[in-house]
Amino acid sequence: MTGNYRDPTHIDVPNNIDPNHVSTEVKQLAKWLREKMYGIDVREAIARAVEQMSSDVYDDQQVVDELEKLIDELNKEWLNTLNGLTQDAEVKNARTDIKNVVYTTLKERLDSEQTHNITHLTVANVDELQTLRIDGLTKASTPVKYANEKQVNDALNPRSQGLMIQSVSLIKLKKVSDIA
Repeated sequence: MTGNYRDPTHIDVPNNIDPNHVSTEVKQLAKWLREKMYGIDVREAIARAVEQMSSDVYDDQQVVDELEKLIDELNKEWLNTLNGLTQDAEVKNARTDIKNVVYTTLKERLDSEQTHNITHLTVANVDELQTLRIDGLTKASTPVKYANEKQVNDALNPRSQGLMIQSVSLIKLKKVSDIA
């Protein structure tokens, strides 16, 4: 097949392609196309340029596919958020903790709980000996520590030890008499 070269004019349109956006591989291929003397080398440069473009399109398509997946996930998450909207009264109610302390915002309340790391222990109507273990509890531990407030002894039983802290990590509370 013979070439049909009918345009004798040179390309005089300026090259507006930003060279910073062209990979080094493509720059090399363009250089070979412009400078190689033998047709076999020019054809090889054209073939490699076509392969490079195909590879670039494939890579771009992979990015597009991942972005489409991300868009779908975000759309689903947004719809779930819209479908699960809370009522204003629910949020306002959640600003009040169990001790009836009212916080300005729900975030303020949650931050306060997380910052203080508080564990609430409620004991009522205890009829039997119970054991409560608090690891690391000392007179200086934080945020929870203990202090000896009052020694309770049974006046009728001089051998009674009253309320006794048995060890740092194991506390046994035993009612030996009513506190007067």
